[in-house]
Amino acid sequence: MENCGFGWQNRVLDATLVASAQVDAMPVENLRNTSGAASMGWRCPRNVAVLTLSLPQAGAFRVFSLHRTNLMPSAVLAVSASLEDAPVWQGQVRGCANGQILCVAPAVVQADTVTLTLTDTDNTDGFLSIPQAYAGPIWQPVRNYSTESTMGRTLGSDSVTTLSGSVFTENRWIQRTLKIAHQSLGDADADQIEQILRASAAGQNTLFLPVPDAPAAALAQKALFGRLTGDDVSNPFGVADRHSTTLTLLESL
Repeated sequence: MENCGFGWQNRVLDATLVASAQVDAMPVENLRNTSGAASMGWRCPRNVAVLTLSLPQAGAFRVFSLHRTNLMPSAVLAVSASLEDAPVWQGQVRGCANGQILCVAPAVVQADTVTLTLTDTDNTDGFLSIPQAYAGPIWQPVRNYSTESTMGRTLGSDSVTTLSGSVFTENRWIQRTLKIAHQSLGDADADQIEQILRASAAGQNTLFLPVPDAPAAALAQKALFGRLTGDDVSNPFGVADRHSTTLTLLESL
């Protein structure tokens, strides 16, 4: 089993983006927006959508994912990566959960063009809504996170209680949260965490994969894409190359 992975070098933010179709008010360039709101994302007015990323030179890729979508559980994501017009890797996954679908390559892929083909024939909305996407590498610490890590949720709801005791609740949103406790970071790991936190402080989202080589269904259930913050990095083991910290990841809404 692989150690957890953090995806923070998102090439969607700097690549040239081309979509097979889009709504005028919701173009594919909206994928550069860090908000997860559907009204600020990319909308394709059909049940098949193709997104192509082009880079001026080869870049590293490992994970390809879509988040906060309106996809059905039976949706299929196919990924094709090429370098100088020569195919270097292809992958396909089926299954969307928590509004997200992820395809992870078994190893780092060097490519200058990546095509994501999304097929969702069971979708009855008449369009595909893609507010967020990630395509890029992942960083993995030398040692895995602690079992003290926790998963939770913040509920955005209003409740009104009548004089008779009846309760009426209006649910507006649910935000998933992770507390990622790591008690054995090396010096190099701590430096990398600092870089990721600086990028997040500037407004960039981070993708967290508890188990990068897990099946697609498990990835869709457990992965989280959002804003990362962190506590102080401590040195509880004296001169040993071991550091401890707790990271908080809030799902981007």
